[in-house]
Amino acid sequence: MDAFEQTPSPQDSEGHRALQHDPDTLALWLALDADRRSRDERTERLRAMRLIDGEDEGV
Repeated sequence: MDAFEQTPSPQDSEGHRALQHDPDTLALWLALDADRRSRDERTERLRAMRLIDGEDEGV
C-alpha cells in the first residue's frame, strides 16, 4: 500500500470533479476540514492560556 493519500482533494481539479460524483468522499473531506479547524482553535486557546499564565515566557 502506498504511504501517500490517494483520495482526491477538493482543491485538485481532478479531485473536484471526482467529489461531485462521490458524496461519501465529499462528506469525509468536509469532516476532516472541520476537525482540523477545531483542533487549530483548541491549540490557539491553550497557547493563549499558557501565555496568560506565563508558561511560554522563554519561547
